[in-house]
Amino acid sequence: MKAQRLVLRAAVLLAGAMLAGCISPVPLTLSESFANPSTQPPDAHPVKPARKAPSCALVVDSIADVRADKLMLGNVVGRPVHAPANVDAWLRNVIGGLQTRGIDVSFDANAAHEFDPLVASLTLRMAWVSGISSSKNATTLWRMHLRRGVADIRQADYRGTDIALNWSSGDGELQRMVDRAMGRALDLMAADVRAACAGQPPTS
Repeated sequence: MKAQRLVLRAAVLLAGAMLAGCISPVPLTLSESFANPSTQPPDAHPVKPARKAPSCALVVDSIADVRADKLMLGNVVGRPVHAPANVDAWLRNVIGGLQTRGIDVSFDANAAHEFDPLVASLTLRMAWVSGISSSKNATTLWRMHLRRGVADIRQADYRGTDIALNWSSGDGELQRMVDRAMGRALDLMAADVRAACAGQPPTS
């Protein structure tokens, strides 16, 4: 009986130490990949696909990350969340998601050989996750400076968010949530880029 009490006391002390932050939980770490999941709400009505629009060529000349801590993305249920080790590759993969949104993206080159190409400089200003026992959320904020030649077209911020149930606090479900938040920011960016290609005012 005395041994059982000692084991129980040790378990209580261990749990208290973990809650107090004395024992660092195993971090969740994102992958450099970008799965580009559907950004539509799960209960959204199916929308008939529109006729495929002509591709819009865009040169991305820079992707900057101005967050104070590039490797820390927050925490979920007490577990720290880390960005991929190669943040530059990760962000390039994310921006590559514009390709499926009607934007013919090229990096640091005028791949379409246009005389006066559409150029974007992109800055990641926020990428953060947080959560409690039952749900978690991700928020991302990008800034895009869009121009053609020396003419400025638009400078604006594009926010993407996602909220999901916290089923298992696993890496995979966290990755999908962050990808959806990134994808929603890309949806807004792509709309303005397509408008610029068509010579129309920004959509937002």
